[in-house]
Amino acid sequence: MSSLKESLYSVINVTMPVDLSTQLDRHACVALILRGDSWDNLELGYIQRAFSESDRWSGQLAFPGGKREEHDKTDLDAALRETLEEVGIELANPELLGRLNDIQARKAGTMLDFYIRPFVFFTQREFNVVLDRTEVADFFWIPLKEIQNPQRRTTYRLQRESVSLELPAIHLDRDPPLWGLSYMMTLNLLEVLAVAIK
Repeated sequence: MSSLKESLYSVINVTMPVDLSTQLDRHACVALILRGDSWDNLELGYIQRAFSESDRWSGQLAFPGGKREEHDKTDLDAALRETLEEVGIELANPELLGRLNDIQARKAGTMLDFYIRPFVFFTQREFNVVLDRTEVADFFWIPLKEIQNPQRRTTYRLQRESVSLELPAIHLDRDPPLWGLSYMMTLNLLEVLAVAIK
């Protein structure tokens, strides 16, 4: 195990992540994939969802993943399967660092009976990305330093029916910016890594 991976592993596993499985049944599992050869050049992988009028999350920035299915033996299996299906990246169990906090889904500020379980991976391999174009328009890497850049902070106006909200967001050179649950998971990861990055 590389010293960088050892450091990442120890930081990710300092505390037990929030577990919502005792409160909520329905959930999805996603993969936050880190890569790099030093703390200074760590990058995080994102997808941009396919553009479709039938998808309420059309074009949104997110992490590869999806709902756990009956044939998935574990939540980790669901994250691995969905990542392979969506972007063609076959992650290996040794690349798993750990989990972040479960996060409850919400709609226009209202909590839903559903949660997301984020798994964090670290890799130094090169991948041949193969997109499932029905679900994903793009997969791309962003340096953590850029995600943390204050000049990238922005807002996203969410308009749903009669509800209009101004939400915090990060501009990642795509439209729309990163907002919502993926934004919150990104902040959770940065908070966990903050001590080591400093």
